[in-house]
Amino acid sequence: MKSTIKRLLALGLTAAMSASLAACGSSADISNGTKSGNETTSGTNADSNAANASDTSGNDVKTIKFFHRFPEDPANSFIEEKIAEYEAAHPDIDIVVTSAQNQPFKEKIKTVVGTAEEPDIYYSWAGEFSERFIRENLILDLTPYLEKDSEWKDSLIESQMVNYTTSDGMVYGIPFRLDGKVFAYNRDIFEKLGLEIPKTWDEFLSVLETIKADGTYTPLAEGNQDQWPGAHYIGTLNQMLVADDVRASDFEPTTSLFTDPGYVKALDDFKQLVPYMNIGVNGMTHDMARQLFTTGQAAICYIELVEITNIYQETEGTDFNWGMFMFPTVEGDGNPDILTGEPEGFVISANTKYPDECVAFLKWFLGPEVGAQQAESVGWFNASKGVADNLTDEGLKEAYNLIINAEKMGPWFDASLYSTVCEEYLRQISDVINGDVTSEEAMAKIQATAKEAKSLIS
Repeated sequence: MKSTIKRLLALGLTAAMSASLAACGSSADISNGTKSGNETTSGTNADSNAANASDTSGNDVKTIKFFHRFPEDPANSFIEEKIAEYEAAHPDIDIVVTSAQNQPFKEKIKTVVGTAEEPDIYYSWAGEFSERFIRENLILDLTPYLEKDSEWKDSLIESQMVNYTTSDGMVYGIPFRLDGKVFAYNRDIFEKLGLEIPKTWDEFLSVLETIKADGTYTPLAEGNQDQWPGAHYIGTLNQMLVADDVRASDFEPTTSLFTDPGYVKALDDFKQLVPYMNIGVNGMTHDMARQLFTTGQAAICYIELVEITNIYQETEGTDFNWGMFMFPTVEGDGNPDILTGEPEGFVISANTKYPDECVAFLKWFLGPEVGAQQAESVGWFNASKGVADNLTDEGLKEAYNLIINAEKMGPWFDASLYSTVCEEYLRQISDVINGDVTSEEAMAKIQATAKEAKSLIS
C-alpha cells in the first residue's frame, strides 16, 4: 500500500511538470490546467471547446463540469487517471475538472450552486450541507435511476447509502469515500510510559495526565484553524450525552432548540482536553497537528480513517509504530455505540443539461471496479460491495471493518447544522478553546442563533 501511494505521488509530480493536470482534458485536445488561488481547473480550454464542438464521428461533444476537493496526490492523480480513462471510452464526453482545498471548496460551492457557474457533478457532504440545496430543488433525485437499475442499487452498501437519503426517501448522492473518527496513538510512547488503551473518559484523562507529567511529548495534537476539527470532538461528545431523538430534532432548523443540558456538558468535557493539547490550537491546521503526531512529538491525535494514507506518506521510510482506539465512553443520555463519521460523495445538479450522462459516469466512477482500484491506490473505499476484498494492508482493513461493522454511524456535526447555527457553534467552540466563554455562555449564543434560524426558514 505504501509503495503504491509513493508511485502515485511520483507519477503525479511528473505529470505536473509535463502538463499541469492534463489528464482531465478532452481525449482529442488536452490543454494545460490553470490555477487561481486555491482552486485548480483542468480540461479542454474555452477556445478548444469552440473549435471542437464534435468528435471525429460527428457526435456532439457533451461537456460535464466536475468539482471536487482533492487537489493533492494521490487522490488527485487517481481522479485524473480515471476521468481520462472514461473520456477515452466515451469520445462524446468532455469532463472539465475544478478542484479546491477543503475550506475554499466549501465557500465556493455555496456560492455557485444555482448559478450559471454551477458544476454538473460536485462533491457534497450528506445531511444539511446538501439538503439546503435540495430544499431549493437544486440536486438531482437519483431514486428513479436506482429503481430502474436494480443491479446498481443492490451493489451499494445500504448502511452507507442511508446517509445520502432524505427522510422522505429521496436518494441524492453516491458515496466516494467512507469515513469515521478514531484516536491514533503512538505505540512506542504508550509502551515507554506503561499506558493502556483507555476505554472510559476518566481513563482517557488519566492517560493524558501521565503523558503530560512525563514532559517529553504533547499528549494530544490538535489544530482547529479551520474550525471543523473541534466540531468533530463536540459532535462525538453530543452523541454520547444527548439522546438521539433530541439531537435529530435540533439538527432540523424548524425545531432546533439546543437546550438539553448534555450540550453544555459536552463543551465542559471538551474543555478538559484543552490543557493537554499543543500551544496555538486555533492557529494551527489539522494537517499541521497530525504532523506533530507523525513526527513523534505528540502521543495522540483524533483522526479520520481516510487519514491513514496521510500517516503512511508522512512516516514513509521510518519505523513509526502506531495504532488506533475508539473514542472513550462518556456516561450520558446518548448512544456510546455510534461511530462518528459518514460517507462523503458526489451529487448531480438538477440543472445539468446531461443528467443521464452524469448518472452513467457516477455509476462507473463510484462502482465496484473503480472502487477496488481506489482502495488499493488511494486507501479510500466507496460504497460498493466488495471493494476491500483484496486488500492486504492491515491498517486499511481494520478501518474498513470499523465502518462496515459499526452499529450506527453519526453524521459530521458541522455538516448537520443549519448554516447560521453551524457558524455560531464553530465560533463558540473556538472561543471555548481560547477560554473566552463558559460553556453556558456559548450555548446561550447558539440557542439564540437557532431561534433566529427558524424565522429565516419561515
